[in-house]
This record gives sequence, structure tokens and C-alpha cells, in this order.
Amino acid sequence: MAEDDSNLILRLLREIRSDTSDTRLRLGKVERRLDELHEGMVQAMGMAGLATVATEQHGEGMDEIRDQIEALRRRVAELEAKA
Repeated sequence: MAEDDSNLILRLLREIRSDTSDTRLRLGKVERRLDELHEGMVQAMGMAGLATVATEQHGEGMDEIRDQIEALRRRVAELEAKA
């Protein structure tokens, strides 16, 4: 009877080890996927930050162009007034 119990215990331990190995492999896949998602989020956040900076720079450039156009209009108006 003790030998049957030992065999039963060994069989159960083998099954547990097999289940543990499968679980470890699955968790490894989940961990890799989470790492990929994390990298994607960091890249997306970085791109959003770059887009914000680019938008601000574009706005500043447009303001500068508008100021230059207004300065040219004033000069033309002054020249027309003198003529």
C-alpha cells in the first residue's frame, strides 16, 4: 500500500511540475506582451510630446510671419502717405 501511495504522490508531483512549467511559459508570454505594450505607450507619449512642441513652434512661426506682414503693410501705408 505504501508503494502505491508513493507512486500516486510521484504522479501528482509530475502533474504539478508539468502544470507549473506550462504556467511559467504562459506567464513569460504575458510578460513579453506587457513589455511590448509598455514600449508602445512610451513611444506614443513621446510622439504626443513631440507633436505638442511642433505645434507650438509652428504657432510661434506663424505669429512671426503675421508680425512681418503687418510691418510691411505699415511701411507701404507710410510710403503711400508720403507720395
